Amino acid sequence: MIDHEELPPAAFVGKRLVQVTTAWHHYSDHEPSLLHLWLHLEELGPVLIHTPGTGLTLRVDRPHGPYEMAQHGNVSVVDDSPGFPLTRFVGQQVRSVREISYNDGRVDFTAGLTLQFPGGSVRLLGFDDDLVIAHDQHLGAVEAFLYEDVSLARVVQTCGACPSQWDAWTSKGQYLYLRYRRGEGIVEQHPSQDTDTWDGEESRLWTIWDDGTNGGWIDLADFLAMAGLRLAADAEVCTT
Repeated sequence: MIDHEELPPAAFVGKRLVQVTTAWHHYSDHEPSLLHLWLHLEELGPVLIHTPGTGLTLRVDRPHGPYEMAQHGNVSVVDDSPGFPLTRFVGQQVRSVREISYNDGRVDFTAGLTLQFPGGSVRLLGFDDDLVIAHDQHLGAVEAFLYEDVSLARVVQTCGACPSQWDAWTSKGQYLYLRYRRGEGIVEQHPSQDTDTWDGEESRLWTIWDDGTNGGWIDLADFLAMAGLRLAADAEVCTT
């Protein structure tokens, strides 16, 4: 990859996390704060996760160092820091990447991403120039304004086996194509179920995994659990 090249979130899907590098700003009277975060991903190399104010940017960029002490103070750069929320996923593939929206009735923007791994998930959020890493934790009052479009309002099975396949629509109206074949599950986002619309900028890969079974059939509930999706309480489900 080219240094400083910006990446779409979908570029992470299916890539193995090989290393996590963090830069910490140390203060004499405060706990260290996270200054920079790099995820080293198979085929992509080191990717800097940066917040330009609100939300995140993903950029191919090598870890900095040494830092200018006058500008940054005392900074330490650490690889695979024990206890850091992402370190536990080193060696695992990114199964899915989902956008996290923020809407408090006044402003509406993409605040960050959820990265799902076989061993769990972690949220990366950008607020007011601060990068927030959240794993298995509630973020307080801000949680009421965070939203992921992972609830399915309608699911139509289009093939029962070899592959197991569905058309699905989220509660926000986004069309998703779900397929399981040869042990591999995928979720793709497209403008509609019309395949003639599948080659544009609105199409992207949401999720991919391989369970190693080489199977051609999976139950919808099991598929959704693997993909990090769920049925809405009043969802319409049509089977073949």
